[in-house]
Amino acid sequence: MNALGPFLMRHRRRLLGLAAAASLAVAGWSMWPTDAQSGVEVVTSPPRRLTVVTAQPTAHAAEVSGFAEVQPRWTSTLRAEVGGRLTSISDELQPGSRVRSGEVLATIDPTAWRANLSEAKNRVATAELELLRARQTADEARRAWDESGLRGEPTSPLALHAPQVAAAHAEFDAAEEAYRWAAARLEQTTVRAPFDALVETASVSLGETVLEGQPIVTLLSTEALRIALPLSDEQWANLPDPPLHAEGTLHSSGGDTLGRATVLHGGGAFDRSTRTRTLHLEVSEALESELLPGAFVEVRLRGRTVPGLLRLPEAVLTRSGTIWYLDTGDALRRYSVRPVFSTPGYIYVPPPEGAEAPWRIARYPLDTFLVGTVVEPNLDAGGG
Repeated sequence: MNALGPFLMRHRRRLLGLAAAASLAVAGWSMWPTDAQSGVEVVTSPPRRLTVVTAQPTAHAAEVSGFAEVQPRWTSTLRAEVGGRLTSISDELQPGSRVRSGEVLATIDPTAWRANLSEAKNRVATAELELLRARQTADEARRAWDESGLRGEPTSPLALHAPQVAAAHAEFDAAEEAYRWAAARLEQTTVRAPFDALVETASVSLGETVLEGQPIVTLLSTEALRIALPLSDEQWANLPDPPLHAEGTLHSSGGDTLGRATVLHGGGAFDRSTRTRTLHLEVSEALESELLPGAFVEVRLRGRTVPGLLRLPEAVLTRSGTIWYLDTGDALRRYSVRPVFSTPGYIYVPPPEGAEAPWRIARYPLDTFLVGTVVEPNLDAGGG
């Protein structure tokens, strides 16, 4: 004790500090709440009462859906087929405007082309006159030969003017072709919309002189809209067999119905980048004010009918792909499943093997449930 006295005297302050720190540590540990005190409970078994939904296996028609862009069947750039000065331009020749099939979009000065047509018309008249003269001369030569009493035919066809008639006829045919060509060129001074369309770009201005082949306007067809819908192998397997002429509905991102579409063809090859197959549809009915080229829509197709499926709320499927259900003794059982298809809010799955219908499925399951735990089922009447 005498030996410790000097040591304790020298280190008394340090020892007192250590003792105080130890006391605070003990007090803090006793004040820190445990999981039970803080209300945090580690779930190792399901609650005593468990909400369940009941389901019976029935046949359900699959719904195949996906998103795609509405595309025009035709994208055409109209070019000047004749050169000249633009004397008029339609007020609808503006980006975003709608035009109808046959509507006049622009007019090129037709003066020179009318002159060409008149010249061609005059050539036709002259050639027709020469053909009539050649035929008349040939007829007179034939009568003279017949009245001469000579037997057989003359040694030269020139005697009966046959080559002259053939030449006159060829000239007449050529004149008529030239007239038709001149008439077509005159018609080409009027630029018309080839189909109902949306103006994408306009490339000319009033009074501008355009050259043959110069772009005037680019049009996107609105009377024939197409959709290329990419589908996975699973989605393709749920299509009706064959999918040709199957009908689907088109919807906006908000769920509003925009129209209907009919399957044309598709699935002939896989896309190398996405490994999907493309189904091509044509819009058969559309709300004109809402469905435009470039719109992004959801396509919903009624697929094949699959027997023996449970229609369940999507909440019954855990993240690990497990569904929990109750056996006849109200004990928890589970099975892993992959939905055959889904619709908004619901999944369609095969029932568990070896169990008896109707199945009682846990409405909001947890992966921490324990198989065999007996619970008290609480039926969710409106959850199925």
